[in-house]
Formats: sequence, C-alpha cells, structure tokens
Amino acid sequence: MSAGVLITAFLAAIVALALVAKRMHVPYPIVFVLGGVLLAFVPGAPTIVLEPDLVFLLFLPPLIFGDGWTTDVRSFLHYREPILLLAIGLVIFTSFCVAYAAHWLLGFPLALGFVLGAILSPTDAVAADAIAEELNLPRRLAAIINGESLVNDASGLVIYAFAVAAVVTGTFSLGLALAQFVYVVVVGLGIGIGGGILLARVLGWIRSSGLSDETIAVAFSLVTPFALYVPADALHASGVLAAMSGGMMLSRKSSRIFDADSRIAASAVWNLLFFTFNGAAFVLIGLQLRSIVAALGAYSPSTLALWSLGIAAVVVAARYAWVFPVSRLRRALSPRVREREGPDPPWQVTFVLGTAGMRGIVSLAAALALPVSFPQRDLILFVVFVVIVVTLVGEGLLLPVLIRRWNVVETDDAVARGVALARVRTAEAVRARLQELESTFSSPAEWEIVGRLAADYDQRIAHFSTHVDGNLDTASDEALHEIETRLRREAYRAERRALLELRGAGTITDDAYRHVEWQLDLAESRLE
Repeated sequence: MSAGVLITAFLAAIVALALVAKRMHVPYPIVFVLGGVLLAFVPGAPTIVLEPDLVFLLFLPPLIFGDGWTTDVRSFLHYREPILLLAIGLVIFTSFCVAYAAHWLLGFPLALGFVLGAILSPTDAVAADAIAEELNLPRRLAAIINGESLVNDASGLVIYAFAVAAVVTGTFSLGLALAQFVYVVVVGLGIGIGGGILLARVLGWIRSSGLSDETIAVAFSLVTPFALYVPADALHASGVLAAMSGGMMLSRKSSRIFDADSRIAASAVWNLLFFTFNGAAFVLIGLQLRSIVAALGAYSPSTLALWSLGIAAVVVAARYAWVFPVSRLRRALSPRVREREGPDPPWQVTFVLGTAGMRGIVSLAAALALPVSFPQRDLILFVVFVVIVVTLVGEGLLLPVLIRRWNVVETDDAVARGVALARVRTAEAVRARLQELESTFSSPAEWEIVGRLAADYDQRIAHFSTHVDGNLDTASDEALHEIETRLRREAYRAERRALLELRGAGTITDDAYRHVEWQLDLAESRLE
C-alpha cells in the first residue's frame, strides 16, 4: 500500500470514527481507540510501528500547548495544592503500588516494576481534556483534573528515567532523583514562561510594525509549541511543562499580540489541528495491538489477560485509595483550605475525581521508548496497552454516567455573573468614549450614528446589570435567545439567497460574493 493511499485511508478512518462517536454520543477518544484496535486486525492492514521520539515531538507539543492556552490560570494557581498532591504524591504512590503488584503478579524485579509503575502513573492530558470536554464538570473539579494531567508527567518521567537506569546499571540514588526532579520542573517552567514572554514581545513588535496578518499569525502560533518544547527536551527538562506554561503565558497576552481576524483564523486552524491530532493519536494507540500481541507468543491468552487486567485494577484502585483519604485529611489538618476552597465536596465529587484517571499516548510512548533489548519490553508494552484501553474506555464511559446520575455538574453561576459584569463594564466604557467624542462631531450623520450606538449599549447595560448580582431568569433568557437566534438565522438565510442570486446573475464578482459571505459567516458564528 502506497504512502498516499495509507494516509488517505487513515484520515478517512478518523472522520468515519468521529461520525460514529457523534452518533452514539460517546467521547471521541474511546471510539478512536476501539476503532484502531479493530483496524489493526483487518486482513491486509499495514503494521504501523510508532517511533516514541516522533510521538513526543509531533503530538505532544501542540496538544499540550493548546491545553495550556485554554487553562484558567487563576483556577490552576488557586487549586495548586490538590493539583500537586495528585501530580506528585499520587504519581509516587501509584508507582509503588504497580511496582509491588508487578513483583508479586508478574515476577518482575522491583526495579523493573518501578519502570512499569512510572510509565502508568501519570494521567494523560490529551485523554483527560478530550473526555471531559463535553462534560459540564464543576469548575473546581475540572481545574484539578486538567492541572494534574498537565503537570504529572514531570514526576512520572523522572521516576521512569531513574527506574530504567536502575534496571540497566543496578544502581539508584534517591538524592540524585530528587535533584533531577527539581531540575526538570524548574528548567521546563523557566523555558516555557521565559520563552512565552520573549515570543509575546516578538509578536507584539511584528504587529506594531504592521508586518503581521492572519496567515503570519497562525503560522507563528503553530511554530510556538515546538519552539518551547524542543529546547526544554534538548536540555533534558520537561518539554510538556514548557509547552503548557508557555501556552498559559501567551494566552494571557493574546489580546495584545493578535488582532481579531488573526484570533478567528487561528481558532479555526487549531480546532482542525486538535481534531486531527487527537484522532490520529488515539487511533494509532489502537493500531499498536497487533504488533504487540505478535511478540508475546510464549504466553497464553489467559495468563496475559490475568496479568494485564490485574495491573489495570491496581492502577485504578490506587487512585481511589489516594484521593479519598488525602482530600479529607488536607481539609481536616488545615482550616485555611476550607476558607480558600470552600466546604468539603460531596463524596460523589471525590469519586468522579478518582474515576478521571485515563491513560493515553504519553504512557504508550514511554513504553515504546524502552530499548529493544530491555528486559520484558514486549510484556510491558502489552500491559501498558491494556491499561490504556481499560482506563480510557472503561472510565471514559463510566464518567458521563456517574456525572448524570449524581448530577455532578457546575451549579455556581460565577461564570455567568462574570460575563454579565464584563458586558456591563465594557458597555459603560463605550458610552463614556462616545460622550468624549461628541465634541469632535461636525456632521448630523455622526450624531445619528452615535445615537444608534448609544441606544444599543444602553440596552446592554440595562439587560446585563440585572444579571451581575445573580438575578438570572434562565428560562426567560433562553427563550429570548432562542427566538432571536431563530429570527436572525432566517434573516441571514434571506441575505444568502439574495447574494447567490446576485452572483448567479453576474451582477457581482466572485470576490465581492466571498467578501460579503465572510461577513455573514462571522455574524452567524456569533449566534452560538
């Protein structure tokens, strides 16, 4: 099969699986992985072997950068304690649990067990974000899950590096491991934050010099994740932390470095990129099964199932065993936690947090990165693959059920109040600016237009002021929004029909048609 045919078939499979996922109302990654497993055993299907360096370099930088870009920095810093307890404490705890389970169940030496534990201990940022994307989780829970998955690779990969070294050389130094962990985190964050500041200044200069446009801005945004990840990785620091922190930094400065057209264009390109890369990453995970199974002919299927499912059970149980006591203890030992984070969450929320432990492409890439001659490499690969499928599919399907059954959704209207406050303040700023400009008016047209603008902003102030204090009539607002959306869509359809008739009659050129259509597209996109 030629490369062109293979790529076309691969992309077509991603689109087809996405349609299946949408039809079944199942998160994309679950269908992508299962589809990849089925495709792996299609007669004549080529064997695709993932190169770990390619996986880390191609998939992780843009996906992690995008997650950092959309992360609420204030929430991340606000919940830094539970995030770090999961990203560091739970990673170490899981590594120990898996190491001893592998020693007892698979007969691994402890050093080899720690290799497996380090591979499986970090949750996957791409998987967590993709699974939770359409779930209306409480803001606190969403911030903790996303923050954990973005940070925990540093602790997991440090344990991984030293466990591999212990297997190969037979030596281990706790002090050296701790120093390496500090280095990985500090240098990774330093490159991300420092690089983000530098890139923001470069982009700001390009924009102020009049050299930027949508194409240049989008191209720059695509290069940025790799410009942050590669130097950190070359210095043996955390490229993931560099991409994540750089994404956070640049997101906070985006209004200064990109204009509106650039942000719209970049949003469209990045949405497509996320869809394609997420699909490719998870389908490729499934496609690995055939080559992994082929190397394990010496083991019976029942033995492999017992071992791999046993390790998967340990990984899942370790997370519950950590989150329940730790979440209660930190609140019992520190009254300031309750003051800062609010009352204790219901046990159902803690259970959902325990269930959100999906593994993904990072774990598979770490397993693939083991040297070919590494002891029990093929068995480790198989166990890692099964744990990924169990956590991604099993927990990914269970999460929406639990959230619906226990109604673990966002009930605080702080976001809605914040939006209303922003609407009021920005409208007031416009009214003030219009009043300042009145002294410069020299024609009746200016007074007529400013009158229309002022009336519009006065209406916004009156409407959103009632929402600032939480006086939201949700049913009324939704009904009004539905009516306005329906009527505006009818108006835009009428405009499009007239526009098509003008082009069909040759009254306007294709360039004029596309210009007006683009304006209609922008207007209609704001209805969502």
